[in-house]
Parts: sequence; C-alpha cells; structure tokens
Amino acid sequence: MRRVLLALGLTFALTTTAFATTGSNQEPSYRMVEPAVQTSTETIDVLNFFAYTCGHCQRLAPFFDDWAKKTPKDVTVHNVPVAWDASTAFLSRIYYTFEALGRLEDLHPQFWQDLLDGKITAESDLDAWLKAQGVDRKTWDNAYRSFSVSLRVQQASELWQAYKLDATPYIGVAGKYLTAPHMAGSYQKTLTVLNELIDLERKNRAKR
Repeated sequence: MRRVLLALGLTFALTTTAFATTGSNQEPSYRMVEPAVQTSTETIDVLNFFAYTCGHCQRLAPFFDDWAKKTPKDVTVHNVPVAWDASTAFLSRIYYTFEALGRLEDLHPQFWQDLLDGKITAESDLDAWLKAQGVDRKTWDNAYRSFSVSLRVQQASELWQAYKLDATPYIGVAGKYLTAPHMAGSYQKTLTVLNELIDLERKNRAKR
C-alpha cells in the first residue's frame, strides 16, 4: 500500500492498494509493531486506523462496524482518523467533532461519502455542508474548537505515528500487532485475522 496524492482543491493524502482476492501463503497476514505501543492492560485495545480520503477504508468500514457490535467485554474498540499532514488535520478534527456532538452515526458516513464524491474539497466547504445537514454553526464551532476535540486530534496523530503507519486502512491490536486487507487477502478475512490476534493476546495475558 502506498500514499498517492488526491487533488481536491487542497492536496489530500489518499492511500491505495491492489487487494488479492485470496490470502497468500507467502505473505504474512499481520506484522508486529516494534517497539510495542503502550496500551491498556485491562482490556485489549483494537484501533481501526482510517482516513477520510481513503476509499479502501470506507469499504472496510461496514465489515468492521458489524464486527465491532459483537466484541466481548475484554475488547475495547476505537476508530482513529489519520491525517498525514497539516493540510488534512482538519479532517480528524471533523471526526471528533461529530463524536462530541453525538452525531457520528448520521454525519460521519455522509461526510465521508460526500468528500470522496468531491462535494467537499476544502475546510471552507463545511459552511454549506453543515447547513444542508441542519447543524447549528455556533454549536459546531464551539465543539470544533474545544480543548477536548483538540486533545483527541493530537492523540490520534501520536497513535498512528507510534504504530509507524504510512498508509490506511490498518487495524492495530493491543499495541503489538497490525493487520490490513492487503495482508489478510480481503476485507472479511481481515476480521478473521483480527479475531486470531485478539485470541493470541488473550492467551499471552493469561500466562502472566
């Protein structure tokens, strides 16, 4: 997988890859994170790293979201927006603003689709888009500029850099493992590998 540039008024970072229809016996289905990233010891953290400019991330999302609804109590799931540089940092801020307003369920998928369709090409396009979605601009601005949202954006940036990502989508497990569709062979098989990694981490913790 590699970064390529997507011109949408401003320059977005878009990640692409050629996916195999089946897994390859010669390619590992996951890789270790070295050094490991400090993470929760009480639950097994699963991090879904995505970028709004990544079409593959969007196609993985429904598979991952369905999987996330069935996670056991010892697993904690987080979506982590990735912004590769200052020009796309506002996209991560938008995600966490949706979260702060309790509007992830409806605004997040619509924004994602509209951005990929080219209806949103810059931060300045938000005015018309928010109005169309019936979002009060003052309420939006207060959340968008809040300390809590700024902190979440900073933490997300630190996370994807700690995992040494150079593309999306990737799914991190317990600060130790990374898997992705191009490694597992398909979107669905990514979740099979994810379950295996969670089981592996669960067994390793039981030995301590």
